[in-house]
Amino acid sequence: MKTTSFARLSLLIASTLVIAGCSMGASDGAADQEVESSDAALVACGSAKYNEALAHYKNAVAWSKDRLAHGVCDSENGLLWGIADEASRAVMTCSAFRSTIKTSPWAEPVRTVLAPSLTLKSLTGELAVIKDSQFQSWTGVDRFFTKGGLSFWARSEGAYGYGLKIDFAANGTATWGFLHHDEATGDITWRTEPATYSIAKPNGEKGKRTVSVVHGGKAETYTLGVESGWQYNDAPLFTLTPSASSTQTKLYSLVSECDA
Repeated sequence: MKTTSFARLSLLIASTLVIAGCSMGASDGAADQEVESSDAALVACGSAKYNEALAHYKNAVAWSKDRLAHGVCDSENGLLWGIADEASRAVMTCSAFRSTIKTSPWAEPVRTVLAPSLTLKSLTGELAVIKDSQFQSWTGVDRFFTKGGLSFWARSEGAYGYGLKIDFAANGTATWGFLHHDEATGDITWRTEPATYSIAKPNGEKGKRTVSVVHGGKAETYTLGVESGWQYNDAPLFTLTPSASSTQTKLYSLVSECDA
């Protein structure tokens, strides 16, 4: 008697869940429940890809919990960049994990940690941009700015870390943060000032955006873009590139931390 497709599928799901369940100890708790609720990802990707993606996803969740519990510099794997890369490896291995990261209650720590980064919206599939290619679509990206909560950082350099940060808030307001060097005392301190911003679509709805920021009586213009990570499955790095006439530096959606 021939085995039906439904029976083979049921057997695949059951056997994989048993294997996955046995591979984790009783201390995993919530992670066990997440495995049992990921049938859609298993069916979509197959057991091999699913289990490979699951390992990266579990790392992203565990590292996010560690960061939230102990702080970024006192956690073993709590760096923003590392968490984003593990989440990216999960979705690049099995795309069904985009929905898991977006909606699962067990992925809440990942969403909390990556909330200030536009990279999260790519990982969840809410923004259809993975790399700078002909397939990228920036449709709807404006709402992530206007909702508030996004941040972009300059590259960290030296003992003082990044020298510039823009926090975008709702209603076109922002905070411009920067390192200030007092020439009289030699002190270097972090300062902030209120700012406003606007977003234009010079290349249409699907094209890259121009972000204009006004702070301290000065106007800055940036182009919103994206760069690929070091490896093909690393997290996409969104950028704000200043205009050619600007003296400002390039900003990024992920920041290097604890370098000092």
